Amino acid sequence: MGGRHGTGRTRLLGGATVSKELNDFLLAAIEPTWAPGTIRKWYSDLVEAKYNSVNEGQKKRGRKPISPEIVEKVLQLAKSNPDWGYEHIAGTMRYLGYNVSTTTIRHILEANGIVPDPERRLRGDWSQFIETQQYVTASTDFAQVERLTPFGLVRESLLFFMDIGSREVCLGGIVHNPDSNWTTQIARNMCDMWDGFMLGKKYLIHDRDPLFNKRFDSVFESIGVQIKRLPPFTPQMNARMENFIRAIKTECLNKIIFTSERQLRLAVKEYLEYWNHYRPHAGLGGKMVKPYPQDMNAPVREVSFLGGLLHGYRREPMAA
Repeated sequence: MGGRHGTGRTRLLGGATVSKELNDFLLAAIEPTWAPGTIRKWYSDLVEAKYNSVNEGQKKRGRKPISPEIVEKVLQLAKSNPDWGYEHIAGTMRYLGYNVSTTTIRHILEANGIVPDPERRLRGDWSQFIETQQYVTASTDFAQVERLTPFGLVRESLLFFMDIGSREVCLGGIVHNPDSNWTTQIARNMCDMWDGFMLGKKYLIHDRDPLFNKRFDSVFESIGVQIKRLPPFTPQMNARMENFIRAIKTECLNKIIFTSERQLRLAVKEYLEYWNHYRPHAGLGGKMVKPYPQDMNAPVREVSFLGGLLHGYRREPMAA
């Protein structure tokens, strides 16, 4: 490639867009005009620019700073009234002439290590529920990832289901624009009478995403599953699923430039093989979800996933 490589956004768009024709597992094998890490950095910048770009005349996005006066008053109300929840504090603040939202109240209190008593009591009850019902409880949630196309970035939604007790995870589906018809069909698949993931479960946990609507819930209720819909702004109440979403993003989705849905599906399939059968889990005392049986007298074999991004190990006889 002759001439200068270009700089700034031109280089970013050019390098990232050219890479749409590449399987990222093969980046290391191409002529090293740019290092694979450089291409991935450009792609990461491209994804960030999609959501953080500011056009002329637009205000810069991001959370506005909270005035010290509001922080001081919120902390005063919370400390003087430990039984008040976020809504109660927000309502009082608005009555006093401060234009603050419930989300702002939550951010202030969490930053200062304060949890209002109603939420603290709720979490205690919830922890007891999870502890006693985990082996008959599942949860579901979305993850999102960008896919590079000739026309720009396309956001794909991935719907996962987890067995809370065992930590086993399965993929419900992948789609560009999810709607209630799609989520309802996924629910039917999960409740299949022969091999549905929800068979034997009594509870399903999910947040208040509009896609988890009455039609979605009714499919599970038809096989006797009770829906546990989480309060607003409480991802910590679905902590085990949140941990999985964080893991698949940091260990898989954020490390690959996806250029087709097929590539994305194959990567997720490999990651779930790793998660369910090879990855030790701290919450399980370092054990694996569903480890494969092995011959303890056989040599240790390394198993690679995602083109060598991840590795698992097991004892297996040498091939004859």
